[in-house]
Amino acid sequence: MSTDLQFDVTGSTAQGQEIAKRASVSDAPFLGAKFWEPETVIIGTVVESRKTQNGPVIALELIEPATVEVYNREGIAEEWDVVRIGNLAGFSHARRHALDKQKQKYFVEGDVLRVTCTGIQKAEKEGYSDSPNFDIAVKFSEKRVPF
Repeated sequence: MSTDLQFDVTGSTAQGQEIAKRASVSDAPFLGAKFWEPETVIIGTVVESRKTQNGPVIALELIEPATVEVYNREGIAEEWDVVRIGNLAGFSHARRHALDKQKQKYFVEGDVLRVTCTGIQKAEKEGYSDSPNFDIAVKFSEKRVPF
């Protein structure tokens, strides 16, 4: 093999897997209010945490259950092992409570969450959606800044 040959690009399996994971995260469905029912529990590892103009969004790689069934826009059920949770009011309140004593007020990559729907609060105004309430338990990532 010639040692003076110059290559334009390189790629590795590990880096390709990271790209695939990011693509999977961006395609993952949101678990909106309609998904949640009282006593629904999911456990997952945060694989993405970011702020958007609509509030914080996390992506969870599911541990238990390993997959969830989510209906797409055409009404067809699909199995997913990565899901996203956006700025649901009940979820945001539970996150604030869970992280109240922490320096970082948002979940970080590597945090493991157990998210339990504790009930559904009926909308007080016509035209508004019912809102799930949550308990969130957190096993902190090593990436988290100590308080």
